[in-house]
Amino acid sequence: MRPAIIAAAVAAAVLFPATPAGAHPFGPPSTARVSADGSRVAVAWQAAEDDWVALGRHVGAFDTASPDVTGAELLRRSPAVRDYLLDRIAVNQGGTRCAGDLADLEDVLAQGAKLTFDCPAPVVDVDLTLTALTDVNDAYRTMLRADTPATPDQALFTAAAPTQHITFTASGDSGVRRSVVTVAIGTAAVLVLGLLVIAFRRRRSGARA
Repeated sequence: MRPAIIAAAVAAAVLFPATPAGAHPFGPPSTARVSADGSRVAVAWQAAEDDWVALGRHVGAFDTASPDVTGAELLRRSPAVRDYLLDRIAVNQGGTRCAGDLADLEDVLAQGAKLTFDCPAPVVDVDLTLTALTDVNDAYRTMLRADTPATPDQALFTAAAPTQHITFTASGDSGVRRSVVTVAIGTAAVLVLGLLVIAFRRRRSGARA
């Protein structure tokens, strides 16, 4: 759906408000990609363009639509869209909700929404909840894929199953691993230096003899 078409869709949304049944939940599911690094979890959520229109209409992002402003720009500017995404996409670690942040929604139709969650401790086990659009129509789904090693590495979020427990197998200990590698390199360097000193002393002793 190109900008002219999305503008027409926004105009239609303003002039002819639709019921939840008028959304488009039966096409391909929305997608999300998740990764973890240290104590941070990143989630990138993407929906079809008509589903972004449904979301924007649902939260009132198009209530002040103007022919001079694109639908994508209205979505980007809307505090309601930001609040909705931060409420509907959440990460919990050990029962504690991780602090979420949403990047600027620039070119949201192409790039989607990019969120980060800072957790209290290095990430291993977390619960990811994703309910975006299921309050518009409970037939909406989101397919999740992991970009860093995780179990499961794919999951389907639905209105009936909005939360998935995810275990990251190579993220939470990345800082520890880096420290271990640094110590190991330092130890090896000291050992090599010691051997060189011993060899040098032996050569000097042999030369004197």
